[in-house]
Amino acid sequence: MPEKAGARRYQLKQFKYNSHYWILRFIEETHRPLRILDVGTADGYLGALLKERGHYMVGVETDVVLAGKAKCHYDVFHEADIEAFDFPYRNEFDVILFADVLEHLRHPEKVLRSALPALNPNGQILISVPNVANFVIRLGLLFGRFEYADRGILDRTHLRFYTLANLESLIRAASCRLIEVAPTPVPVQLILPLTDRPVFSPLHELHFLAVRFWRTLLAYQFVVRVVPERV
Repeated sequence: MPEKAGARRYQLKQFKYNSHYWILRFIEETHRPLRILDVGTADGYLGALLKERGHYMVGVETDVVLAGKAKCHYDVFHEADIEAFDFPYRNEFDVILFADVLEHLRHPEKVLRSALPALNPNGQILISVPNVANFVIRLGLLFGRFEYADRGILDRTHLRFYTLANLESLIRAASCRLIEVAPTPVPVQLILPLTDRPVFSPLHELHFLAVRFWRTLLAYQFVVRVVPERV
C-alpha cells in the first residue's frame, strides 16, 4: 500500500465534527474497553489515544518509518503490506478501523472482505474517506481544474476517489451493510486557525447543520459504521 497522504504530518484533529471526533464518538458509545484492529496506523496518533482510554489495540502499517513510531502505542503490531495482509484473527475484534485508508488501496473491496472474519459476532467496521463530490471539487471541475495536492481530498497518493454513492456500492460488494453515516464539514479551523476560537463556535454549528442537510455536496469526509451481512 502506498504511504498515506501526508502521513508524517497527520495529527489528531481537535475541532468538533471532524473524522476523528466521529470515530472516537462511535467507539466510546459502548462505555467499555474494546478490542480494536487499527488498519493503517500512520504514526499511531489515533491508536495512542485509544490505548490511553483503555482499549486493547492491534495495529497494521505498511510504512517502515511510521510503523517504528506507532508500534509502542499498540499491544500487538504488524508491519505489513495491508493489501497482502492475511488478517490472522477470527472472531476477535469489536471494531476494525480504516481511518483514511481505503482511498490509498488498489483493491479496497478485497481488503474489507479479508478483514471480516476478524470481527466478533457483534463487531463493526469504522471507515473514513474523503468526499470527492464536495462542492469545492465540483467548482474546480466546472472551471476545468482537477489538481492534486500534498493533502486533502485530492491528495496525490490517493488511488481511489469516493462519493457517498460509490462508497455504499463498495460496502455492499464487500458483503457488508451500512448502518450509519456521519458527514464532516470542511476543516475551516485548519485553513483559518483564527476561527478555532470559542467566539466562532455558533458559526461552526451552523456550518455543520448545512453539511447534515446536504451531505453529498458539502461533506468533506464521510465516517461510516458498517457491519457484515449475516446470512
